Amino acid sequence: MKFFKKGIIISTVAAVSLAVFSVMIYAYSAGISGRTKKTTTSGCSCHNAAATTDVTVTISGPDSVTVNQTQLYTLTVTKASKTGAGLDVAAKNGTLSAVSSTVKLLNGEIVNNTNIPMTSGTVTIQFNYTAPSTAGIDSLYATGLATNSGGTTSGDDWNFAPGKKIVVRNSIGIQPVSSEIPGEYRLAQNYPNPFNPTTKIAFEIPKGGFVSLKVYDITGKEVYAPVAENLQAGKYSVDINAGILSSGVYFYSLRAGDFQSTKKMTMLK
Repeated sequence: MKFFKKGIIISTVAAVSLAVFSVMIYAYSAGISGRTKKTTTSGCSCHNAAATTDVTVTISGPDSVTVNQTQLYTLTVTKASKTGAGLDVAAKNGTLSAVSSTVKLLNGEIVNNTNIPMTSGTVTIQFNYTAPSTAGIDSLYATGLATNSGGTTSGDDWNFAPGKKIVVRNSIGIQPVSSEIPGEYRLAQNYPNPFNPTTKIAFEIPKGGFVSLKVYDITGKEVYAPVAENLQAGKYSVDINAGILSSGVYFYSLRAGDFQSTKKMTMLK
């Protein structure tokens, strides 16, 4: 009789241990937050103790946004030998929301709903990022998991994505300055120049259409895009607040139809 009771106890302990082990294996199949470099350097250590460099995780999307603006971003997880994926995406200051049906918002972060099937060792998901209400530098963090789709942690690999820096700028107002239709395209010299930290750029377009005005640093890297929209024919001015830029020489370029013009300006702090 005692042996029977002991057997029951042993069986019960074994059952409880198995249940706990099963929970450990399967608890995060529906996604887990707090696994990015925003909050930890452990990553997906329950799957593999260390990051695997041949798992490629990348975040793509705009490098600059205006305050309170919502933009679409993409996360890609790749490893040729794997068939499934998991993920965790976090923002330092902005807010995130799910776009793809395979992901959800958990504790303010984008995580997988379940094991996401890969196609040829790659999976891509989309999500929205909404900038905070104050200008500055924000960051997106991500961790990607490449799985065998076997329902266990065995053989799974993961890696961190390089941090995605986002410049959050103050809202820019494009103001029409005249109802007169100009006879030709024109980009004026910014005023004042040099400036600190605000300046005004005027331009004229004789035909309506898509207009872009971009600012580049001395190396040719785009650092600011105050205008990127369809405008009617007319004369316009745009106020630029470049307070988060460093002192130095910059170039601004207007594109409209077949027209392109570039001028130099100087930021002095």
